[in-house]
Amino acid sequence: MIATLGVKNGIVFILSSMLLQNIIFIPILFALAISGIRLYKSIMKDRRRENIKLEILRHTIFSAILAVALVLASFAETYVSSNILMLTLKKL
Repeated sequence: MIATLGVKNGIVFILSSMLLQNIIFIPILFALAISGIRLYKSIMKDRRRENIKLEILRHTIFSAILAVALVLASFAETYVSSNILMLTLKKL
């Protein structure tokens, strides 16, 4: 894109198309990974059946909340990012 549009316009195009998506998705994926690691550690640390069920329930609820956030982020990416991209292309 930089070779086609030039340095300034190429960077603006790349930032407008990729930045919003990555600002939302990457922290959510990191949070989900950390939650999974915490679940694993808590299961290995304390193997009582009641505690395992509670930890799995916590992780499942947290994962469901993050799944809803990912769906909302994908809608935002679809509509907001595409509109920003169209505005950017009109300015170029």
